[in-house]
Amino acid sequence: MMMRDDQSGSTRRITLETKHGSYSLLVREQGSVDAPAILFLHGFPTSSLDWTHVLPLLGGHRAIAPDLLGFGRSDKPRIRYSYPLQADLITALLEQLGVERVRVVAHDYAVTLAQELLAQEAEGAIPFRIDRVVYLNGGVYARLHRQRLIQRILRTPMLGPVIARRMTSPSLRNSLNALAGERAAWTEADADAQWREIAHADGLALVPRLLHYIDDRRRYGARWEAAMEAAASRSAFVWGPADPVSGAHMLAEVRKRMPEAEVHELDGLGHYPHWEEPGRCAAAIKQALGQVIDS
Repeated sequence: MMMRDDQSGSTRRITLETKHGSYSLLVREQGSVDAPAILFLHGFPTSSLDWTHVLPLLGGHRAIAPDLLGFGRSDKPRIRYSYPLQADLITALLEQLGVERVRVVAHDYAVTLAQELLAQEAEGAIPFRIDRVVYLNGGVYARLHRQRLIQRILRTPMLGPVIARRMTSPSLRNSLNALAGERAAWTEADADAQWREIAHADGLALVPRLLHYIDDRRRYGARWEAAMEAAASRSAFVWGPADPVSGAHMLAEVRKRMPEAEVHELDGLGHYPHWEEPGRCAAAIKQALGQVIDS
């Protein structure tokens, strides 16, 4: 089914087959199928809606922005979510869309998904080439991620599901603005639109399950960080240093460990630079994506 989306082209559901089962993802697409492909991967707990202000500013590309499994309007099975499963779905999606080379823009939760894709690429396990990865604020070094109190509460087995079901649009707005460099970055309308995506298909109850990613980063972080560092020459970081979770302290480690990587530090911006100042962030992303050497 194809639907129109005024800000970011078209939206459709695509059913994908993997060794873990069959799942449907909602996918936003924009641009010509003959243009270079860019895969936009969103964070927790939001969806591809995050990219709607940026996509129109990146003309000349084929933008592919899925709601990851368990998020937004994609399927929300009651399973143990993992990055290998998300990576298998991304691989199936790109295969179905006929993409053989891709540039990846990843934020928050999805920075680790990008790392998993790089690890699989190094192992010869994916059928496409990753030309470049642009990371936006996220826990690229797991030990430096500053977990929020609400995340700790949501991860508790008994209390987490109860609190998650009580999430409202105003409480979501407060949480999002607490991460922003500009505290009024998220309006009531913004938060309400995001909340509806999260709550779709009883998604509030699923939120605690999605937070398994924090434990997985700690358990498998060495593998993912090694894959990212090995690809430093084709990596870029577009970063809001005012982010209290993964801000200036995370970027300092990136500069120390990956001196070859390109860095765009967006002063004054926080955890969602692509939402806080879309024009400024899009300009940095576009510059970072341009640094691709064909071979």
